[in-house]
Amino acid sequence: PTERKNIMEKVHLGISGGMNRFQWDLRYTPATEVRGYEPPVAAGGEEDSVDGPVVVPGKYTVTLDYRGDKTSATFDVALDPRIKVAEGALDDRLGLQQKIMAQLGELARTVNAALTAREKLERSGKGDKALLASLDEQIANLVQFKQKSSEGALLYETKLRDHLAYLNADLDLAYDKPTAAQVAVWNELEPLAKSSIAKLQATTASAEAAAR
Repeated sequence: PTERKNIMEKVHLGISGGMNRFQWDLRYTPATEVRGYEPPVAAGGEEDSVDGPVVVPGKYTVTLDYRGDKTSATFDVALDPRIKVAEGALDDRLGLQQKIMAQLGELARTVNAALTAREKLERSGKGDKALLASLDEQIANLVQFKQKSSEGALLYETKLRDHLAYLNADLDLAYDKPTAAQVAVWNELEPLAKSSIAKLQATTASAEAAAR
């Protein structure tokens, strides 16, 4: 689908013989997830997930491409008429959510690369205990792998990945522009995420070099 202001694509593959149905959830593509991480099931609270944000109202186009034979159709995505929103409010919300999703994706890719580098370093037999410990500490600061259930947050501290995901879910609750509090939380999380990711990337590079 192509939105009037924000261009996006969702590609569905894996069709089989006969009739196929493709159902769009009106969301952007989810962010990359951390390998091995199990988001806890929400028990009446906000979702700890990396689902993409909901698109803003507007005209969209869907294209069916089968062996080079393309068929397109345009349709409108409209807001419930009972909901009154100031002009530009949903664009502001989408803009902030896209920033959060980009940060979540970068965090996940960095952690995944660090996990792979750690595995290679251990298999190489050249494992530097201090380097492995540094990787473990930095990964643990970004992702809480011990949390396995909806009650996990009561036992284990939530980490940066969770904080970003919860902020995205919080924005999802209202069809309105971000509140001052939500913007303040993002302004606090963004530099922390960037610095933590950069530090882990540097440590991962050292681990990869040591494993050679």
